Amino acid sequence: MTGSNTTYMLKPHESLPSADTSGFTKIFLAGTIDMGSSRDWQAEAFEYFSSLPGKYILFNPRQGNWDGSKPGEMDYQVNWELEHLEQADIIIMYIIGTSKSPITLLEMGLFARSGKLYVACEPDFYRHDNVRITCARYGVPLYDTIEEMLEEVRENVLEEVEAAAGKRD
Repeated sequence: MTGSNTTYMLKPHESLPSADTSGFTKIFLAGTIDMGSSRDWQAEAFEYFSSLPGKYILFNPRQGNWDGSKPGEMDYQVNWELEHLEQADIIIMYIIGTSKSPITLLEMGLFARSGKLYVACEPDFYRHDNVRITCARYGVPLYDTIEEMLEEVRENVLEEVEAAAGKRD
């Protein structure tokens, strides 16, 4: 693919290099973290979006050394996630089959009607049927793999980027 790219990953307790976020597509990376023990799919998503033309800010709730017992940290983390879920143009959610992901399910319920949620849920996830039924009811696109979901998001995001740049007829 051709075209320039600027991609930032924003995590809790971090700030962007510039306060001007105009023209950026804001994407929240919701999904399995399992207290940091799961696959770091968020880093993979960063690499993926970095390879595409466009300007992206990825909101990543995963912290390398998160300590929920630190005073105020739980409130900060939950509020950071809720604020950035609301700010996001797109929410991509990846549920790994071997996880429990209770917070992910909560976030899915909160944003199922938002029109900006894409869900990848591995078929062996213990609550896959709940996810499937909820997605079907609220018109949320559901994929078996993160790769399928990212491809669909890429097609939609690039279409919007091209339209905004006046490249489409």
